Amino acid sequence: MYSGTTLPDVDDDTRLANRGATDPLAEVELGAPESGPNRSDLEALKDGAAMMIQAGNRVAAMALLWSAVAIDPTDLASHRRLAATLASGGDIDGAADEYARYIEFMLPLGEVGRATLELSYGASMLGGHHALHDAAEKIVTAVRSIVPPAGIGIAPSIPEMRPPAPAMRPIAQPIAPARMPPAQAVTAQLPTPRLLPKVPFRFCVHADGDRHWMQLQGGTADLVPVAVRVIDTNENVIETRLCIPLAPGDKGHAPTENGAATGVAWVVVGVPNDVVAAIDAGRPSPYGFQAKVGEEWLSLDLADTGCRLGRTRAKTAAS
Repeated sequence: MYSGTTLPDVDDDTRLANRGATDPLAEVELGAPESGPNRSDLEALKDGAAMMIQAGNRVAAMALLWSAVAIDPTDLASHRRLAATLASGGDIDGAADEYARYIEFMLPLGEVGRATLELSYGASMLGGHHALHDAAEKIVTAVRSIVPPAGIGIAPSIPEMRPPAPAMRPIAQPIAPARMPPAQAVTAQLPTPRLLPKVPFRFCVHADGDRHWMQLQGGTADLVPVAVRVIDTNENVIETRLCIPLAPGDKGHAPTENGAATGVAWVVVGVPNDVVAAIDAGRPSPYGFQAKVGEEWLSLDLADTGCRLGRTRAKTAAS
């Protein structure tokens, strides 16, 4: 199990999680080098956490590791070190929740195999836990969704119609053309495409030194967001933040026009300077914003309030 003074090495973790495994692809996938945005910051946080653990400062190590998984929620090393630190301090529930969180991020990416391996690893470290059981059910649901419901599938192939062997028919006898089955027999019933809704959010931009923060407020009674994340053009996650629910009657923090809906939740996320520059210039943002509603990540329908706390108000605001 975990030691209170060391953080697990990912390669050792991989071997423990795959004891007796015969699938070489699984080991290659977990051991593959990671790349993405803010990689130098991520490595610095992990190195700092290791030094804090060696110095016996577990609280500081956890703070650094929480920051690391916020920068990249899918980074395997940060995730496992955080789970190990939680478990070594006696917070088994927190460690199990961290395994469940990582698995939940893997499934929308189509990484069902990695999610299953991580579930196996978490169970080998913590044993049975309700958070891991819930994660297992989500994996089962993801696997079942791969196969279409009964009655829906690919059009069946038409059996090849071959004439009798030459020795069994007269030479002068013409070959009858193959009879095609009725069109309705080969047309598969395809599912109707489902258009994903966008979650409405209003936003304002705050400046804090050389950093910018975007305060978002929105959602509806039918689309209740639990988290918001920022992604780049390659779908890499830049930052993920949990939403804070708005109490009934609470107008929140983002300015609203008369009669405008206040939303059901709010959140603050850090945004790169080029995002703010694009908004001020009325250009599309180079980064995307998504909200988690239920089990899905949906795009945001953003409306600029024009509020610019801590900086000169832009002449042009994106709407």
